[in-house]
Amino acid sequence: MKKRYLILILIFLSFISIFIGVSDIKISDLFLLDNEKVNILLISRIPRLISIITAGMAMSVSGIIMQQISNNKFISPTTAATIDSAKFGVLASMLIFTGATLFQKMVVSFIFSILGTVIFMKILKAIKLKNSIFIPLIGIMLGNVISSTTDFFAYKYDLIQNMNSFLQGDFSSVLKGNYELILFTIPILSFGFLYANKFTIVGMGEDIA
Repeated sequence: MKKRYLILILIFLSFISIFIGVSDIKISDLFLLDNEKVNILLISRIPRLISIITAGMAMSVSGIIMQQISNNKFISPTTAATIDSAKFGVLASMLIFTGATLFQKMVVSFIFSILGTVIFMKILKAIKLKNSIFIPLIGIMLGNVISSTTDFFAYKYDLIQNMNSFLQGDFSSVLKGNYELILFTIPILSFGFLYANKFTIVGMGEDIA
């Protein structure tokens, strides 16, 4: 029952949010088919809503999966060098692919974040001491090394401001045409829900599994 109420609240607040912004939009505008108001909804408000909900779900599910696989409740994208690797990917796309579009930068950032997480998991597998506090500390140290390297090259090539603006968690600039990459996480989210039990088995360790 509680989950049902939470879903209803989410739907209600999501519906209200598409009418909140710099430009005032009323429900009556939709029935009057005001082209300007409808375009604002289709180009800005609805893409913003989809991005926020999808990003929130993806962060939650990815965090749970990482905790299950590593069997550690302190592991998350922030303590597994994932975010720092994504930051390095943004810088790499600016340096190597100078004419890259926003979509291409996001793809490069995504690839680097996966590689950084894989490196962390490889280090994790090589360590015999599986202390619940020690493991995330390793991830934080690895992330700091990657982040420091990124900041060094960003400062050297005067790209700190451009890089930081790309990494701000601001959904106000989300528009139709620059958010579609996040839709690729929906099949991955579905996969996570379907195979949740298998991730739990993996988290038990090789001997028990």
